[in-house]
Amino acid sequence: MGAGDDAEPSGAPRSSRTDLISCRDVTISTSSGEAPINDNHPSPSATTKLGLRAKLVRVYALQVLLISVAALIGVFMTYVIVENVLTREALETEAQYYWEVVEQDPTHPLPNVRNMVGYLAQGDDYTTVPENMRSLQPGFGRAQGMPGKPLIFVDRKNDQTLYLVFAEAQVADLVFYFGLAPLAAVLLIVYILLFLTYRLSHAAISPMLNLAKSIEQFDFRSTQRLEVPVTPEDVDRETRLMVEALQEFSSRLENFIERERTFTRDAGHELRTPIAVMKGSLDILESNKVRPETDQKVLQRMRRVVVDMETLLETLLMLAREEDVFSQEGPTSVNQVVAEEIELLSEYAEKNSNRIELVEEFDVVCNARPRVLAIIMSNLIRNALTYTQKGRVTIRITDRYVAVTDTGIGMSDEDMDSAFTAFFRGEQAKNTANGQGLGLALVRRLAQQLDWRVDLDSEEGVGTEFRVWYRN
Repeated sequence: MGAGDDAEPSGAPRSSRTDLISCRDVTISTSSGEAPINDNHPSPSATTKLGLRAKLVRVYALQVLLISVAALIGVFMTYVIVENVLTREALETEAQYYWEVVEQDPTHPLPNVRNMVGYLAQGDDYTTVPENMRSLQPGFGRAQGMPGKPLIFVDRKNDQTLYLVFAEAQVADLVFYFGLAPLAAVLLIVYILLFLTYRLSHAAISPMLNLAKSIEQFDFRSTQRLEVPVTPEDVDRETRLMVEALQEFSSRLENFIERERTFTRDAGHELRTPIAVMKGSLDILESNKVRPETDQKVLQRMRRVVVDMETLLETLLMLAREEDVFSQEGPTSVNQVVAEEIELLSEYAEKNSNRIELVEEFDVVCNARPRVLAIIMSNLIRNALTYTQKGRVTIRITDRYVAVTDTGIGMSDEDMDSAFTAFFRGEQAKNTANGQGLGLALVRRLAQQLDWRVDLDSEEGVGTEFRVWYRN
């Protein structure tokens, strides 16, 4: 049995429990609408997106890639056009020109230049034509067995056949020297200009990056002042305006925090005085040992309430100072804290003829201050009892969460959306009981300090369930 067995509240049935469970390092996989909790993996909202520097590098890398691909496509298309359009058209034009000249001067020699050689067959006499070209039909073709397989244009007129052999290797050299080489030089210049542009762009956004880095590395939980880095005089106007706005905001925030600290310090001092007076008065009253037993029970209850008020005041001041709410000596038994809160609220439950049930499936311990955990459970249980008439409030302790379920008035969807907002109370709640609307807001804030989560599920006229998921 756990430590919670020492405080057995009357009217609160308790089930048998299994082994002791720590709420630390809990990994939960749930279904039926229960959100999982996993301490080992960050939530999607914590996922970091690309920064300005990475985006800038990506943009310039994409530009370089697109320019290179466009240049290569352009060179390839140029080569195809030169080979398949200009070269073939030139051969056809040369053949037509040769026939026209031969008609006027039959002794006109065949073409024989650096890039083109001509052969002529008379009738069936192909002795002047290389053997590997004789089988080619009129039109364009390639001579098999010849170095480089040159492009050949065959044209017949009357009983003569003209063979024009074009040396494409020369064209390839021309494409390289007058196409690829200038293009490579242009690309090199473009890459250098892009790099210089990148450096200038990086220099332009560097003040913004330094500013973001300084804010990212600043510990907002510390007491040191937020110092915005001083930027050079030649920084752009937008960055300077942002720095000045952050400096102004930092100054205003510091003043506001200082006012809040002063208020909480003064309020805490003033509130401690009446509590000390009440404790002293109780000491005097309790010194009379001959009081009836009923009076002694009342004094004991008043003593617990005064102690609770004192610890509540300390907790609220601790929250105002944003101290660590789960630093303490040793673990806290969730079962014991819940049992003690049920005992304190048992008379409050009887006012509305409600019944409290405690179902303990596990003994759970957490590294949270007992009073902080007590405030969470007290507010949830009191809230359930307040809005339940002649019903039942069930507190169930599992290895994953504590659930507080009632059979009260329930909430609408609109009320559920604002349930944890300070000073909010639904219309049905206002007509049922008095309150300020601060309890659930305090529960949410304490749970966030503990890195826990509070879920809410409710239906009007049926009841409400709060679940406090352990996460430590």
